[in-house]
Amino acid sequence: MTRFLKSEKLLSELEDVAGRLFSEVRHEQGRFQTGVCVLQGRSILIINRWQPLDERIAALSQAISNAGAEKLYLKPVIRSELEKYASDRTVVNSI
Repeated sequence: MTRFLKSEKLLSELEDVAGRLFSEVRHEQGRFQTGVCVLQGRSILIINRWQPLDERIAALSQAISNAGAEKLYLKPVIRSELEKYASDRTVVNSI
């Protein structure tokens, strides 16, 4: 594998990782930012399809790094992407 992934492939890989960490991963459209919410005790990652690709990658990387991805085996290129966002903390909205 090359050191860098194309954006579409990177997004796909991050979505696969998210599927292992969250109860549900949903793709929705609307006026909201991609992020995590807790609904009835379940962590749900909602990805906004209208966000530009690079913003979805950044939001997914941040959500995954905040969710305990260090416990999972990840490809080095994916782990490298997540490390960019490891120090950022997001607010999780509970409903």
